[in-house]
Amino acid sequence: MKKMLKIIKEEITNFINEYDEEFFQTKLPKERKKHLHRYVGRGVTWYGNPDQMIVVHKDQIHGMWGNVYDQEKLEYVENMIRNSEENVEFECSYALGDVIDVINIIEHQRSAQSDRFNIDFDGHEKPYSIGDDTLDEYLGKRDIDDIEFIRNTVSNSDIFKFFEKYKMELANNNVTEEELLSEYQKFDPDESEMDAFNDFVEIEKYLGEAFRNEDGDLGKFVVQLRDAHHRVMGAINAGEQYVCVNLEREDLITFADYIKRV
Repeated sequence: MKKMLKIIKEEITNFINEYDEEFFQTKLPKERKKHLHRYVGRGVTWYGNPDQMIVVHKDQIHGMWGNVYDQEKLEYVENMIRNSEENVEFECSYALGDVIDVINIIEHQRSAQSDRFNIDFDGHEKPYSIGDDTLDEYLGKRDIDDIEFIRNTVSNSDIFKFFEKYKMELANNNVTEEELLSEYQKFDPDESEMDAFNDFVEIEKYLGEAFRNEDGDLGKFVVQLRDAHHRVMGAINAGEQYVCVNLEREDLITFADYIKRV
């Protein structure tokens, strides 16, 4: 509760401060940046809290759900950076950290396949991916009979239940291929049903390899902006590859192995 109240208070304060200015100035007052750390980027020099400032790649950043962009303001930031002879100076946004796991990818893919991604995950540019279209589609299927190679070859309800029960189990090394085959043969499958089994095993092995290699977005550290969206996204649109944020203090400990401090 204390953490949430703190977040809300900081969001309100930063919102007011951001909109009190006539958009933004190219340089920060000397007194404001006196005790802050500095990171020099391509066209932006970032100033942040010495204890919380980290640098992240632009692909690791997404906005806060429900944030509404002022297009005029966003374009102002972009043009200011592009047209400035010297680096523009910005204070860091406040952000929360996370590491993408397979549940995150499943939720994103299910939402995308239901054409609800822009609603369910407002603030994200694109759904998280395991790095392969076939595997993304497989992970995103909520019902087993939505998987084409199963739907087109299986009519036995018990076999449908088998695939539902063991989806991702081979990939997660919770069962062996031999154990699966032994269980499957109890249904006396015909040739087409054996084809479905073989396809199932193949995709499970492929998925297991992706898990072990942490392919795609799996295991990637990401941050969610909690304020100053125009500064960060405007900088990215203007060509910044790396952006600095002040990370939530608790997240500095939780994700210590993933972050790069400034």
